[in-house]
Amino acid sequence: MTEFAFDKLRFSRASFPEQLSDLTTWPSVDVSALKDSEALVFTSRREAIELYIGEPLLPLKIIQSKTGVDPKTLYRMITRCITKHADGRIHGFRGAIPYARLKDYERVTSINKTHGAQGVGLSGAFGLLLQQYPALEQYLLKVAAQRHKPITGAHEVRKPIKRIHSKFLDECRALGIKANEYPLNQDLGGQRSLSEYFRRYDNRTFGEAAKSKGAGRVRPEAPENMEQAPPATRAFEVVEFDGHKIDLRVTLRITDPLGFQHLVELTRIWILVVLDIASRAVIGYKLALSKEYNKDDIAGAFQSALTPFKPRTYKIPGLAIRKEGGYPSSVFPQTQYACWEWLRFDGAKSHLALDTLARLTQIVGCWPDNGPAYEPDERPFIERFFSVIAKNFAHRLPGTTGSDPSSIERALSDPKGDLSLLVELDELEDMIEVAIGDYNGHAHDGVSGKTPLEAMGQLLTRNKGFLRTLPAVVSRNLCLLQEARVVTIVGNSKTSVRPHINFLDGRYTSNVLSNNPELIGTKIRIYFDVRDMRTVTAFFEDGAELGILTAAPPWCYTPHSLRVRREITRLRRLGKLKYKDSDDAVEAWEKYKWSLAKKDKRAATDLAKAQTENKQLPPKLPMPAPVTPPVPDSTPPIGNAAVQPEPTVNADTTSAKAPQPRVLKIKRTITF
Repeated sequence: MTEFAFDKLRFSRASFPEQLSDLTTWPSVDVSALKDSEALVFTSRREAIELYIGEPLLPLKIIQSKTGVDPKTLYRMITRCITKHADGRIHGFRGAIPYARLKDYERVTSINKTHGAQGVGLSGAFGLLLQQYPALEQYLLKVAAQRHKPITGAHEVRKPIKRIHSKFLDECRALGIKANEYPLNQDLGGQRSLSEYFRRYDNRTFGEAAKSKGAGRVRPEAPENMEQAPPATRAFEVVEFDGHKIDLRVTLRITDPLGFQHLVELTRIWILVVLDIASRAVIGYKLALSKEYNKDDIAGAFQSALTPFKPRTYKIPGLAIRKEGGYPSSVFPQTQYACWEWLRFDGAKSHLALDTLARLTQIVGCWPDNGPAYEPDERPFIERFFSVIAKNFAHRLPGTTGSDPSSIERALSDPKGDLSLLVELDELEDMIEVAIGDYNGHAHDGVSGKTPLEAMGQLLTRNKGFLRTLPAVVSRNLCLLQEARVVTIVGNSKTSVRPHINFLDGRYTSNVLSNNPELIGTKIRIYFDVRDMRTVTAFFEDGAELGILTAAPPWCYTPHSLRVRREITRLRRLGKLKYKDSDDAVEAWEKYKWSLAKKDKRAATDLAKAQTENKQLPPKLPMPAPVTPPVPDSTPPIGNAAVQPEPTVNADTTSAKAPQPRVLKIKRTITF
């Protein structure tokens, strides 16, 4: 809100703020609530203000003759009207109400010691005391703030007013206040005024007042002028997104380097859901195998909602989605790659990450509606879905944690250390897919007794032409888990360092790049899939493609995500993980996690997430070998046989020649 300060200078019509000239925006007054005499005075003042501001060329004498308000009173009324009110706006016409008090009483005269000792003439005495001794008010503000803070040591919790009052009197004596002066000359020593001071401090805002009364949760006030999602009337018009930690203990069956299988317990995992409000249908979801989900997990949920649904091959016999259920993209082909217009979510850090907002605005093309965090009432539909999933799915399985530590489901489902009774990760993935598919095919009261899929079909039929889908060029190569960086090509011809780029503790190059010394010092833009960091795609600043760059050892062997790459480098820097540059760093990391997985749930979860990410990777061509300078092979052939050259393939021929055998070379000898 714009504020205006005139200080002690008298304003004129020329200096009157243009923003305040529109009197229709001023707070108004119900004249019928005033007494007849007060209503007459107010009406005259309002008319005078309207003439003064609305007709700037009208002389003040004419305004006085028409309304009976003299110029001095008119200026005083306008000053009162443009003063800031406690509600954040100006007083407006409320400042012209007769006898209206604009501010609290402030005492300006000193206290008579004789009368004050008898309790006479003490109006505003406490406020005057704080004005005369600013250090005393600073002390009270400090104490008032500490009463609302949680303790961090061995301190008294929320001091009562009586104990504060005793210390307050000591502060007064330390500041030189004599025994015959206020408040030391009072029987109660100003205790009631001190209590009123703390009461006003607590009631500065509703949130502070509720906090001082011990309220567990206070619903925040909605910001002014904030774009909010409209009521959903069409499919894919408004969707809600949020994450929910599944109330279930989950295990993972892993195979150690010796081939033995082990059952280890994971940390509780998250389910991230995108739900259409108009139909209540879940259009996409993702399981996040982490203690907390991040922006990449959110991108995976968005990609699941945009791409067509592909059913899994269920390992549990007889498990299948009900006939009426399914997912919108599989039931209604027109919803494949459909984009939503508004996305409602809370203010979690991963939701507000720049990459998340960029994906929403630049790829999906939607408006984000950021609501307050930890406020389930702001996203009622997706919170109801999480409640349904917990009640009808998670709370019915062995190993459920229940809705709270004291729930009966938690006590009855405790496996007593037998991990074989818990749900395994691959079983959970199958059941979650079926449970959500069944939810979409189950009738709900919120959509007039129809199933979410039936409601969506009806909405799509009613509002044809309103569905917006991704362009074909985007949908063919949709990867919301792709990020971009600008890097510089480095190298040195004098020291025989071929051109390459350094990115996340890895060296990337290609045959084209390594043989072009003129590119050293050139800036390029690289795109990489956070699920597989073995290769990146490079482009010049003008948009021309440079090609695919491959990571050098130890990062070129096993698929690994950006998260795994960063953790490996961190563990190596701390000395907890050791490997040679020619080794497979990811394999060394997996062995390290295997050694901890039996006792550490986080280590087991890291292994599970790495396996899941590798399964979800899109099919790629075989990884090219890491680029290294050519080295002549000096190994002699066996016997008198000569090394046969590799057959050449003519690009113009339509049929490929049969592969030619090559002579075996001894690369390494192992002695037992």
